[in-house]
Amino acid sequence: MSGASVKVAVRVRPFNSREMSKESKCIIQMQGNTTTISNPKAPKEPAKTFSFDYSYWSHTTPEDPSFASQNLVYNDIGKEMLAHAFEGYNVCIFAYGQTGAGKSYTMMGKQEEGQEGIIPMLCEDLFEKINEDTNKEELSYSVEVSYMEIYCERVRDLLNPKNKGNLRVREHPLLGPYVEDLSKLAVTSYTDIADLMDAGNKARTVAATNMNETSSRSHAVFTSSSHKRNMTAKDLSTEKVRGDEKTALF
Repeated sequence: MSGASVKVAVRVRPFNSREMSKESKCIIQMQGNTTTISNPKAPKEPAKTFSFDYSYWSHTTPEDPSFASQNLVYNDIGKEMLAHAFEGYNVCIFAYGQTGAGKSYTMMGKQEEGQEGIIPMLCEDLFEKINEDTNKEELSYSVEVSYMEIYCERVRDLLNPKNKGNLRVREHPLLGPYVEDLSKLAVTSYTDIADLMDAGNKARTVAATNMNETSSRSHAVFTSSSHKRNMTAKDLSTEKVRGDEKTALF
């Protein structure tokens, strides 16, 4: 993989109704890849400035020329990860922040047009790339997905919510940590994935907090893995496992 193996992006969201009712003031400013934070309790102190690979200004309305849309975030981050996965690398997109920070919105988004998050857009592009490949070569692909949540140190299968048990995390001597008995469902189209994501999202643990009325209350990990099979001229098949596309902690 060319360039840095880890890239960091920070995103600031609009005020919610609670923050607007308290007449909150935004203490974040962004310019290019630079994020500046001022201390409202010490206005005379110089602001602290940090540089990241990406600084996304999503605090205002989409009419603002500097507004970072869902599509921009995906084009910067998601497309690159998908390209690396097709090269055979394992890739992971990790969303971190306190409750109400916008992790679920950035990763999953909403069903409205233009509001989709990184995961649905990446999965849609995944099948577009697969269809392009299978039209050009004697190739076949298989894709599997899993979706789990971690809540109160318990692991739950979101694609099999009837299983109320706590899944165990095991260590494979070669492949590393894995979740025992976690469902891996085969999918043949983006529609299949969209239906599973919708079912999984409805199964997530949701409760109100002081910061967020509809907090997800859990960490979630969505994983997709694809296998490429290439038929040679001698009718011998070779198989390559494409990298896992993982999105975690949102």
